[in-house]
Amino acid sequence: MFVMRHWRTGLFGDSLLRAVCRSVHHSRARQFSEPLYQQIVNVRNNKYKFKCHPYATYDAFKCWNCQTVLDIRPCLFCKNCSIIQSSEDQNLNYFELFNIHVQYDIDTVQLTSNFRKLQNLMHPDRFSNKTEEEQLLSESFSSLLNKSYTTLLNPLLRGLYMLKLGGLSIEEDSITMDSTFLYEIMDWNEKVEEVDTKESLERLKKDVDDMLVVLYKELSKAFSENNQNQAKVLLSKAKFFTTLLEKIKDKDVL
Repeated sequence: MFVMRHWRTGLFGDSLLRAVCRSVHHSRARQFSEPLYQQIVNVRNNKYKFKCHPYATYDAFKCWNCQTVLDIRPCLFCKNCSIIQSSEDQNLNYFELFNIHVQYDIDTVQLTSNFRKLQNLMHPDRFSNKTEEEQLLSESFSSLLNKSYTTLLNPLLRGLYMLKLGGLSIEEDSITMDSTFLYEIMDWNEKVEEVDTKESLERLKKDVDDMLVVLYKELSKAFSENNQNQAKVLLSKAKFFTTLLEKIKDKDVL
């Protein structure tokens, strides 16, 4: 374990560690070669750039092939033998995988850009002529990238994942809902059952979309204030309206 300087984050007061970025040159990739904020990777003479996550959880691990100690996260390739590394050995959280801050409000454009660059680097097609072990690691890394991207891109799933990082869950923890919202649930369900025209269905869909926009704004505030209980309540409400929205989309109206 390397000694790192602690840095406070906004996720329920948890401490994350500042990642050390240093120059790494090898035949396949050059990772975190500019100080702290810029990662440049050269693969087959193509250049990809994306921001480095400056506050990342950190544990050094060894290359599975040559046993070199690797002290950069996320580490795609070994700095010594250039072999693809295991995503499971690094125990990466979804945010640091894409080099973005652990917070609810994220730049989805940057997220998508980082995802495409990483997926291009780690796609199994690039490893078709490599060893079986390298192919399996590529498939695992690619699968993790897809799952992480889908989670962070969706505001509901992103919030639930942030709760998970804090050791919380809306399923396992008791959540006290106000009686008013419980009556609203019945009212909303009745509206879905009673809608009988395409026009009224579209109006109802817009109303639910508007409710979700408001909830996600309140959720952003709850996370920024480290208000765990409020975040759980809001996520429970958002989950209900998301499910309701799917019911509306699936409803057939003549």
